[in-house]
Amino acid sequence: MRLNLLRRAVFAGLAVLWLGLAFTQAIAGRRYREQSERNRTRLVHLPAARGSILDRNGRPLAEDRLSFELAALPQELARPEATWVALSRFLRVSPEGLAERYRKRFQARFAPVTLARNLPREIAFHLEEERGELPGILVRPIPQRTYPSGAAVGAALGTLGLIGPEELTRLKPYGYTIRDRIGKDGLELQYDSLLRGESGGLHLEVNAQGKLVQQLGYLPPRRGRRIRVSLDARLQELCHQLLREYRGAVLVSDIRSGEILLLDSSPSVDPGAFVDPDRQEEVLSSLRDPKRPLFNRAIRAVVPPGSTFKAAVAYEALREGKISPSAAFECGGQLQMGRSTFDCWREGGHGPQTVREALQHSCNVFFYNVGRRLGVTGVARAAREFSLDRPSGIDLPRESRGLVPDPAWMRKALRQPWREGDTVSFAIGQSALQVTPIEMLMLFTAIAGDGAVPAPHLLLGVEQPASEGKDPGQPHWVSVSYRGRENRIRMDRSALAFVKEGLERVVESDSGTGRLAQVPGVRVAGKTGTSQVPHGEPHAWFCGYAPADSPRVGLVVFLEHGGKGGLQAARLAGHLLAYLKEMGYLG
Repeated sequence: MRLNLLRRAVFAGLAVLWLGLAFTQAIAGRRYREQSERNRTRLVHLPAARGSILDRNGRPLAEDRLSFELAALPQELARPEATWVALSRFLRVSPEGLAERYRKRFQARFAPVTLARNLPREIAFHLEEERGELPGILVRPIPQRTYPSGAAVGAALGTLGLIGPEELTRLKPYGYTIRDRIGKDGLELQYDSLLRGESGGLHLEVNAQGKLVQQLGYLPPRRGRRIRVSLDARLQELCHQLLREYRGAVLVSDIRSGEILLLDSSPSVDPGAFVDPDRQEEVLSSLRDPKRPLFNRAIRAVVPPGSTFKAAVAYEALREGKISPSAAFECGGQLQMGRSTFDCWREGGHGPQTVREALQHSCNVFFYNVGRRLGVTGVARAAREFSLDRPSGIDLPRESRGLVPDPAWMRKALRQPWREGDTVSFAIGQSALQVTPIEMLMLFTAIAGDGAVPAPHLLLGVEQPASEGKDPGQPHWVSVSYRGRENRIRMDRSALAFVKEGLERVVESDSGTGRLAQVPGVRVAGKTGTSQVPHGEPHAWFCGYAPADSPRVGLVVFLEHGGKGGLQAARLAGHLLAYLKEMGYLG
């Protein structure tokens, strides 16, 4: 009996063992073979150089330059302590510090361990000459992203960073890996698919101890494609110096083509800090800064336009016949409506004002009366006609959109009725009206261009792969016709002419609010604005175009808490227009 039980137990054990072997061989064998193959081979990632971003004149705004990195090869490092001592003389790092770096960054015996980055060329060459005396030490060239203009192009170019988990999930089907750096904002993000290269790699065979046996394959990395954009690097740098004391944004465009010649936001950051491991403290400081240097005010700041909006209101009132060019309203310094008083900015008032004079002097009382005649529907129509409630469609990510209020919005958002006082405030660019600087650029582009508003854009051309060109030895470029949101407003030329005349008076008249924007030899048209905010000094604006008689460029200056627009904003606009004249942009 006991012998039978023993036999059954042995047979059962053998059966289980046989089934286990059968499962391992027949079912799990493929998985184990793949795991064994992975243990036998290793892939070493070789990063690709990123494509350059060039300005309209071919000057680099962002480029990958050759950088040298010092690495240790664990399996060839015979005398680590002596090696650290020898290297410390070149690197100005103690032997103990080098040993600590090696320990923290070690991954596997076959994988190089980075000891120092951005080696000066002289030191790199000297270490390469000493390799025979320093076994296990490797000096290798790697691409390093650089931004020659620094923070002056930070808002437009954006930053680079390691790919995040959500981004990897979305982009993995397009060939992205966890090692990739990708654009996080600006042009680096917008055109990442063009700029990123194709990474290469080494396929290595290693033994059970992780030592290299042989190289099985090599795939060279391929550099990304260069792009050319409409920005002018010199203009960016000059403007950034003018803006350095302010928080705000400046935009300049070619009115005829929609090309953005200048886009700056202040404060800004040097994108190079985000690709340099030694500048992490600078990055953290930028992230914590309450002035928000990473916030692109040119396309994302949503604020009241103040008196710059009066140009749209004047046009709508003339077009609708609510006022005539010669009609005048008396400005005594304030408008009384029931128990409410609405002040003009000039104490004592401007006296009788026509539409041209009201634009010239930025008379609030005149536009209070115009707002009452137009009503909230007419003022809102003026804002929507110039697309102040829609993004411009510029080829940059995460553009904000403005807000055009009306009674329905007031009931839904604030749960209160619209009052006549809201209408008169609305007519001078206050109330709940909100715009972005680039939306105001589009408004003044429409006025200057008689209703034609080409799509605002930055991209001009893309490098064509050499194999597709006729001469592989020369770079080939493909011009890009940007397919953004073009607009054509059917404008009343007669009404528009009076508005343009008033805008020219703003700058060219000695009593105009924007006279500080005057440039000798060039007639400038524009409008100043001072938008009140709940806390702090008001925002300052200047929006305009030049030359007034044959517009070539549009200009917007927005200064956050910059005080009266006719002072700092107009003065800064005058400096920029002088630069534009000197550089040949005004004809």
